[in-house]
Amino acid sequence: MTTQTAIIIGLLLYGLLMLGVSIFFMLRVKKATDYLVAGRGLPAFILAGTIVGTCIGTGVVIGASGLSYQHGWAGCAYPIGLGFGTLITGIMFAVMRRYQFMTLAEEIACYYGNHRIVVEFSNIGLFLSQLCWLTVQIMGGAAVLGAVTGLPREMCMVIAGAVTAVISIPGGLKTVVYTDFLQAGILLVGFGLLFYSALSHHGGFAGIEQAVPPAYLSILGTESYGTWKVFGLMIALILGVIADPGRRLTMFSAHSARGARGAMVTAGIIVMAFSVIVGVVGMYTYRLNPNLPAADQALPWLVMNVLPPWLAAVIVVSIASAVFSSANGNAAAAGTFFVRHIFPLATGRFPKNPLKAVRRALAAAFVIATCIGFYTGDIVNFVAKFLPVTMSGLAVIILVGRFWKRATWQGALAALIVTPVVSLVIMFMPTQGAFWSNPVIPASLAGLVAHIIASLSTPRNTHAFDDIVRQMHQVRESIENAPPEGH
Repeated sequence: MTTQTAIIIGLLLYGLLMLGVSIFFMLRVKKATDYLVAGRGLPAFILAGTIVGTCIGTGVVIGASGLSYQHGWAGCAYPIGLGFGTLITGIMFAVMRRYQFMTLAEEIACYYGNHRIVVEFSNIGLFLSQLCWLTVQIMGGAAVLGAVTGLPREMCMVIAGAVTAVISIPGGLKTVVYTDFLQAGILLVGFGLLFYSALSHHGGFAGIEQAVPPAYLSILGTESYGTWKVFGLMIALILGVIADPGRRLTMFSAHSARGARGAMVTAGIIVMAFSVIVGVVGMYTYRLNPNLPAADQALPWLVMNVLPPWLAAVIVVSIASAVFSSANGNAAAAGTFFVRHIFPLATGRFPKNPLKAVRRALAAAFVIATCIGFYTGDIVNFVAKFLPVTMSGLAVIILVGRFWKRATWQGALAALIVTPVVSLVIMFMPTQGAFWSNPVIPASLAGLVAHIIASLSTPRNTHAFDDIVRQMHQVRESIENAPPEGH
C-alpha cells in the first residue's frame, strides 16, 4: 500500500467518524442552549480534552513546526504562549462561569456598565477575530490536503473549508466539545508516535542537535529568530487567549466554575508540554531536508517522504484532528456571537429561529474565511499580524476591567482605539517594524496607558456588576429557550 493510499483511507475513516458524531449530537439538541453553550453541564475532563484540541490547531502543528524548522526551539514559543495563556485565563477568569454568561461580550459589558459603544465595538472585534482564526485553520487543512493530493492550493482551501463546515455546523457546541475530545486523543497519540520515531531513529536529542545550526539550540531559539520576535509572539498569543471568545465559550459551558478552572489549567500544561514535540519535529525535518522552499511545508514533507505508510496515515489524521478541532471551536464561538450580538446589532432584534440563523451565518463565515485564505501566506506571520490588531486591545480592557474597579467605559474605548492604531502604524512604518518585530508589546502598553488616563479623567462607573448580570440573563432568555428547527 502506498503512503498516499493509506492516508486517503485514514482520512475517509476519520471524516466518517466525525460526521457520525456530529449527526448524533445534532439529533439531541433540544433547545438553543444545547447548541450554543452545550447546556452548561460539561464535565471537566471533557472540557480539558476539548481545550487541548482547540489550542493545538494549524498554528501549532503546521506553523510552529515550520518555525522550528527555520529557527529551532523558537517554534516552542507558539504552543507555550497558547498554553500559558490558557492556564492564566483559567486561574483569573474561571470564576465568571458562575454568572452563566453566553459570550465574552456579556462579561465585558458587566465590567463597563453595559455601555453600548464599548459593547458593540467589542462585539465586532471579537467576531472578526474568530473569522481570522477560522482562516488559519482552513489554511492548515489546505496545506495538508495539498501535500497529500497535489491539488492546487485554492481547491484544497475550498475542500478544507467545506469539510470543516459539514462537521461543525449541524450540532453546535455540543458536537464541537465531544468531537474535539476525540480529536485531542487522536492528536496526542499520533504526535507521540512521531516524537518517538524522530528520536529513536536518529540518535535522540543529541543526534538532532548535531545536525542543526547552533543558534537553533539557544533558549527558545532567540539567537536564530530574535528575542523581540520570540517574546512578542508569545505575548500576542497569551493576550489572544485572554481575549478569545472561543475559550470563554468553552469555559461558560462547564458544569461549574471549579471544573472550568481545572480544565483550563490542565489543558494549558498539556499544550506547553506539547511544545517539545513541535520543536523536535521541526528540527528533525531540517536534519533530513534543510532546503524546503517554505517552512510551512516541513511537516507535510516529512509525512509524505520519510514516514512509513501506516505512520504517515496516523500523523495526517492527527493533523486533521488538530486543524478541525480548532476550526470547530472557532466556528462555535462565531455562531454564538452572531446570534447573540451581530444579528441584533444589524436588525435591532433577536432572530425568531436562532438555530436556523446561526447555521446560515456559519455557512457564510466559512465562505468568507476560505476567501481570506486565498490571499494570505505564511501561517505564523498571518497570526502575528492579526492578533495585535484584533485582540490586544480587547485583552487590555478585559484585564483592566477585571482587576481595576476605577475602569470606565471611556477608558475602554480609548484602549480599543489606540491599540489597533499603534499596531497598524508599526506594521506600515518600516523603521518601527524592524525595531519592534511584533507590534503587540508597544500597542498593548499604549492601550493600557490610554485606558488609565481616560478612566481617571472621567466619572466612576456607577452600575453594579450583578445588576448588569441580571439584565443580561433577562435579555437572552428568548434565545436560550428557543426550540430547535422543526419543533
